[in-house]
Amino acid sequence: MLGMRVLLALAISGVVSLAACGDDGDAPPDALGGDLLDRLNALPGVTAEERSTSTPGYTYIRLAITQPVDHDDPDGPTFVQHVSLLHKDTRAPMVVQTSGYWDYYRDFPVELTRLLAANQISIEHRFFGASRPEPADWSKLTIEQMAHDQHAIIAALRTIYDGAFVTTGGSKGGMTAVYHRRFFPDDVEATVPYVAPLSFGAPDPRYEAFLDTIGPAACRQGIRDLAVELLSNRRAAMEQRTRDDATAQGHAYTRIAVGPAVESSIASLEWAFWQYYGVGLCQQLPPTTASDEDLWQFLSTVSPPSDNSDASIDAFEPYYYQAYAQLGFPDTGGDYLAPHVEYGDEDYVGALPPVVPTYDGGAAMQDIDQWVRTDGAQLLFVYGEWDPWTGGQFELGDARDSLRLTVAQGSHAAQIGGLASADREAALGRLAAWTGVTPTPAAARAREIAIAPPVVRVPPAMLRALRAR
Repeated sequence: MLGMRVLLALAISGVVSLAACGDDGDAPPDALGGDLLDRLNALPGVTAEERSTSTPGYTYIRLAITQPVDHDDPDGPTFVQHVSLLHKDTRAPMVVQTSGYWDYYRDFPVELTRLLAANQISIEHRFFGASRPEPADWSKLTIEQMAHDQHAIIAALRTIYDGAFVTTGGSKGGMTAVYHRRFFPDDVEATVPYVAPLSFGAPDPRYEAFLDTIGPAACRQGIRDLAVELLSNRRAAMEQRTRDDATAQGHAYTRIAVGPAVESSIASLEWAFWQYYGVGLCQQLPPTTASDEDLWQFLSTVSPPSDNSDASIDAFEPYYYQAYAQLGFPDTGGDYLAPHVEYGDEDYVGALPPVVPTYDGGAAMQDIDQWVRTDGAQLLFVYGEWDPWTGGQFELGDARDSLRLTVAQGSHAAQIGGLASADREAALGRLAAWTGVTPTPAAARAREIAIAPPVVRVPPAMLRALRAR
């Protein structure tokens, strides 16, 4: 078995929305200023500052919220957690968006926000971005501590907003939303996780067999043939172009050298293809006889070596701590590449985070799985049929008033709007029942390609590093 060289990456379709529809019970957004800011700044530990936005119909406010580093020790050290608020109407629903990483959504309204003409908060995960305690006690980077962060934020905003609250997020953000419900099931009316996996090992072997079923067979084989060609015959050319790109773009490769960075990027090609692009790109696969430049363009688009640069690895250190401590990660297989691999685990140790935890043996994720199956309620899971992460999809079991729906041939960017008609209507019906607001699909779709969605690309080299410990 080649082992795990691919790791979580997020392709999320968060984009601009239409202007608000209907009558807004609050003052117009540009006139809210003082009253809303005063109410927010009056919340304990909250500092609010209005920012400009190009999202029509909304006021955009950045919140800095003081949180305990350890919620079991509320009088101990604190840190500042950063949150983005898109305000429309205090009577409208509140969509609580978690990316699972830093707050790269800012004032981009997600699909649920557009469907429900809702308010939105986007919460930066503890230890990511600017929301890291100093000094960082990594033992406090747990799913339960983050659930407490989210609980405190929701409780504070409930004193201002009267509509239904719905938690959501894509991939790791969807996972984070489920974890919060496990510890605080009554905080919100519902949870809508998009493309959220649940891994039971470090690595978890379930994904390997699933990857063998994704996509048309000819396309799947074509991607694998390209990866073999790149490793066996084009390695030197890809490494040279990576060096040229590093010079032009200012990338550094001191934690992972260029050689291992390129190899892990190529080994990630199949997974990245189906996660980010999917069947729509099958007709654009270059042949194995294509020029070095054409193959470089394909690799740098689908699985760029720059994902393994120092800056990228630095940004994702908290994720890798979580993956090895509690979240687990997939084993993607890749036996067909094994004869062409030159680098060993020891070549990736530079990507290890500053603290490498002891894996809990899957206990945390087994607990989450048990809660969903036995006590879960008002959950709407959305998956892409040909997304590699669907190999670790949640099972509903006896969860009440819940659905798990799949976008046919969908990727990691699967959305409610891409579901088959009957499934889409079922999802919209649940949202209406949970929030008291009739969703408006036309408003959600009308400008959904106006701005490229924010995308998180996790460095594939770092999980190889964790295997080396």
